[in-house]
Amino acid sequence: MTLTALVGRAPSARRHLRSRAGGLALAAVVMGALAACGSTDAKDTAGATGAADAADETVAEVDVPDLTGVWESTEDSAFAQQAVIAGSAFTVNWVPQDGSEDSRLYWAGSFDAPTAEGAYTWTSTNDHGQTDLELLASGDDTKDFLYEDGEISYEASALGESGTVTLEQTSETVPAGAETSAAPAEVAGHVEVTESGMAASDGYAWVTAMVEYESLTGEFATVLFNVYDEGDNLIASAEHVEELSTEGTTFPMGTQVEVPSGETASRVEATVSVSDHGSRIEAMPVVDPIEAPASSPEFKIENATGDDWSDPRIQIVCLNDAGEIVGGGSEFPNTVPAGGELLLSDLGLIISEDATTCEAYVQLSSSM
Repeated sequence: MTLTALVGRAPSARRHLRSRAGGLALAAVVMGALAACGSTDAKDTAGATGAADAADETVAEVDVPDLTGVWESTEDSAFAQQAVIAGSAFTVNWVPQDGSEDSRLYWAGSFDAPTAEGAYTWTSTNDHGQTDLELLASGDDTKDFLYEDGEISYEASALGESGTVTLEQTSETVPAGAETSAAPAEVAGHVEVTESGMAASDGYAWVTAMVEYESLTGEFATVLFNVYDEGDNLIASAEHVEELSTEGTTFPMGTQVEVPSGETASRVEATVSVSDHGSRIEAMPVVDPIEAPASSPEFKIENATGDDWSDPRIQIVCLNDAGEIVGGGSEFPNTVPAGGELLLSDLGLIISEDATTCEAYVQLSSSM
């Protein structure tokens, strides 16, 4: 697919539509003149008045433009694009210059129809569930589009180039299969922190939250950790983000926090939030956790599948006899080859003295 950029080109003068209102106003004047030249009896006077009133009502009618259909970029556009407006949906695609049908999505968002004649601007909300999966799509949350004098214009950018796109309507018919609703994707699953804990040593603390989720494949979970001292004063905060690459499981999310000098970390509170992009990635398999004694935490990661595990994220959580979280750590190896294995040792975990067992959880990356 070939994209032609014509950035920096001066836009051509817009064509101006003939004013319907002006024509109707002239008709009203002519009708009034004819009435003045006719009979002056009561019946004719009433007829002239009625005609004038009808003309006034006609002039007051609002000619609201219907933007439904297909729009294509003009010769003076910075990029070659095609848009479809259908219902409340507004979709824009890059179109190739070689005549092929290999288009690429640029924008998928909402459309609000105008309610009056003349220039009109609407702010479209991006459907990230569609655009986040496309290399050449816009990552903006919203974008402004202007309709004026029969054209739609907006700013666009791609691959380091930017410019103004101007579209003209080429069809009032909506193509078969076009999206007609821009309702944002709803997050149907759930996510929650089931427990949290920490361990502190030498001015640092390792904080961990066990995050349970389901039906959120491809979304991103953010855990906020707040660390408190013995007097229940907040002394430090940190965040950790993970992609939820499986259909659902319970996975530890942890990070290291620097404890301010002179302060003692006593407890941690963790809360989780999740994105609502509606990602459509394929769910990765869940890998069973691997257990080892806290006295010698060593883990052998075995990949029994036929695919390499690229950039897996490994979170380690350590527990005491009561099952409470008392430390942990993380590792991020480059790969675990198909049918291969990887030994994790000398991990430098931060754990409490009463830790008895540690478990390693492997979260596979969706990019593998």
